[in-house]
Amino acid sequence: MTQANIDLSQADFGTRPDDFGGGSGGGYDKTTPYFRLPDAERAKYQNIPATPAEEAAKKEQEQREKGGIPNWVWVSGGLTMMFLFAVLLLLVVYLTMMGDKGFDVAVKGAPPGSDILVDKAFWGVTNEDGSKILTSLKAGETKRIEIVHPNFVCEPREIKGVDGVTPEPIIARCQAVAVKPGEDCNKIGLGEFDKAERCYNAALDALSDPFTVEDLLKALNILIINFESGKYDIPPVRLAAIQKGAGYIQKMPTSVVIEVGGHTDNVGGDPSNQTLSENRAKAVRDQLIKFGVNGDMLQVKGYGEMQPKTTNDTEEGRFHNRRIQYSLVKK
Repeated sequence: MTQANIDLSQADFGTRPDDFGGGSGGGYDKTTPYFRLPDAERAKYQNIPATPAEEAAKKEQEQREKGGIPNWVWVSGGLTMMFLFAVLLLLVVYLTMMGDKGFDVAVKGAPPGSDILVDKAFWGVTNEDGSKILTSLKAGETKRIEIVHPNFVCEPREIKGVDGVTPEPIIARCQAVAVKPGEDCNKIGLGEFDKAERCYNAALDALSDPFTVEDLLKALNILIINFESGKYDIPPVRLAAIQKGAGYIQKMPTSVVIEVGGHTDNVGGDPSNQTLSENRAKAVRDQLIKFGVNGDMLQVKGYGEMQPKTTNDTEEGRFHNRRIQYSLVKK
């Protein structure tokens, strides 16, 4: 204190045993001295608000005493509703999956690489054996099936299926398109792949029986395969022509050996053209084997741009130089 005339009783600082409440410990059994407040003040500080946990426990006790719905009932109800919703969802999925499935039907005997249309909508391309599975057709409706190929005319077919029942296959009824009036097979122009195929088919059909390997090679070399630039995949639309040629090669004696030669134009570098010509020749050889030709009758060679058929100075000349050419190795 700053004033010397203030005198505080030593009891205010807990200097005597009685200041600590007395007792058997001589009054020194307390660790902290305390102040004794008047009763009115002491009551005010003893009314401390309850904690949130105490309030919640108090409300729960009051709810039980009043007979309200316990919390476990609400939890159980929520879990039951979730279970019922899951059952309902599974039921909807089951009915959707087990509902109308439609039907599938097979198409057989179509020209390989033909487009299949169902009610004018594209439904895929026929496989190498001329087959195609048409899936998920709507039952109860009459479907019009069309087989489209640039060098074949196929009769449209109709079918009306039953849900989940597989009907008998549709057998294609197709005829090759003949050389059109006025078409000159001695002159195939730029991009006339379909015309070249028609002339190829006509030349094969005109072979005598028996025919010579020279006549066969002459007919085979009419076909022009329109490979995409830089690629060696055979376009599906040309598979039917290769299949027909394979049938005639199989009529030759097995002693005959034919070279399948690949040629390119002069666009691009020599190494890349060489590789490209080899890959295209291999692709045709492999396809002929798939169609039944004995692999021992076929050899492959790539010539790149080294043996042009005509000039490379024009687009039409380059068109004719990009070719597959068959030649005789052994009779």
